[in-house]
Amino acid sequence: MKRQMIRLSLAVLVVLTTALAAWVWSAEYDAKPDEKARFRIEGAQLTKDRSNAWLEIHLKKSGDAEHDLRKKVRLVTADGTEHEPAKNTFAGSPEKGFTDIWFKFWLEEKDLEGQMNLLINDGKLRVKTNQAAPEWNADGAIVLKSADWGKSWLGF
Repeated sequence: MKRQMIRLSLAVLVVLTTALAAWVWSAEYDAKPDEKARFRIEGAQLTKDRSNAWLEIHLKKSGDAEHDLRKKVRLVTADGTEHEPAKNTFAGSPEKGFTDIWFKFWLEEKDLEGQMNLLINDGKLRVKTNQAAPEWNADGAIVLKSADWGKSWLGF
């Protein structure tokens, strides 16, 4: 009887741990992004470059409307500074439309503290919601799957 309780407890623990891990890894940026932006943030990557960093944001088309190439794209940091993309990459074609866009921004260390928003088309997408600057990995690169750049209570 005692062995069955231990096995049952372990099975429940495994199921709960698996469910929690799946929930943490499935975290995403905005579940309901601004429709005026025409895209949603799929993920981001932050790469340290000496005392500065490269932030690359991957966007995926979220509706039927195309990206307006005539409108400027800006990353707005907590202090209100607007950053232009240093580089952009498009997937798709001008004839059929773009399905994915990557924007790369050059940021100083102070820019990484506080909230960040991406202004695209006529909308605004949340890039970062928490105040703290990210904690760097040993290799100086971080893959971001949600707008909360802080470590979870699990330590990752």
